[in-house]
Amino acid sequence: MINLVFQGWFQCRLATDPDPYDEPRGVSGYVHAYAGEPDLDRVLRMQAPPFARAYGPPIGVRVHQVWRDGQRQDEHPLEGASVELVEEPKFEGRNGVIADDGFEPIWPFALRVAQGPFALARRVVPADPDHPFDGLFAGGVEGAPAEIREATGIGDLAAVWAERVSRLQQDVETAAEPERTAIRERLEFLEASLAAPGGGASRFFGARLRYSCELASTPVVEDPDGWLPSSIDGAGPWQVDFWMGGWDADVLCGFCWGQLRLPSTSDAEDEHSGASLRVTDRRP
Repeated sequence: MINLVFQGWFQCRLATDPDPYDEPRGVSGYVHAYAGEPDLDRVLRMQAPPFARAYGPPIGVRVHQVWRDGQRQDEHPLEGASVELVEEPKFEGRNGVIADDGFEPIWPFALRVAQGPFALARRVVPADPDHPFDGLFAGGVEGAPAEIREATGIGDLAAVWAERVSRLQQDVETAAEPERTAIRERLEFLEASLAAPGGGASRFFGARLRYSCELASTPVVEDPDGWLPSSIDGAGPWQVDFWMGGWDADVLCGFCWGQLRLPSTSDAEDEHSGASLRVTDRRP
């Protein structure tokens, strides 16, 4: 069994209630596309977003550790590999039509791990392609401030925001339009949140959603240098378990931590001999 442990920041620029899920600019919710910014598109990006607001954390989810049969593999060549959901995935709650808040499935769900000449890719195969969300729902919102603090190194998002306010106040003096208007809009949001009881939108930082998905499509394994056992491509489904939390409502990004389990042919029979334990048994 190979376990690839991954972590890092993702971006998702999406409208929030009570706006329609596909609102492109933001009207009534707390998320807005500010002056000069591209439309909100709902796409969950784990690598190199085409646009990001200043002073946010660097976007990029990567392999943090590699384990083989319960033993950590130090300095494995896959450490630092990019981990990405491709094909423009989105949180598909759609204002409660598909899922209530905290249970939103991610669709499409196609995972890719890449490093130099190496690549792994596989996706969820829904039983009903017309209704693909079964088995993809999150397990509900849960508070996890200690785990998120340990993963991100941020114990107080409000303090981070206060520092951003100071930097943005300096930037607005010399910025040209439309950036100057965008900075003023952003400052208005940050200052209102910091003045609100409980820190306003910064309170979302300590919450997370858990996901557990089985990847069962035909696997793509490109491993010319033999970094992983050659038997993983025919050993059965891959399991990915992860959480998304640490939501920073100013820069519209959050933190992801999880692991991808890759069985080999030698342990596939034991791994799938019984019902698998899932963290998403609860459904909306």
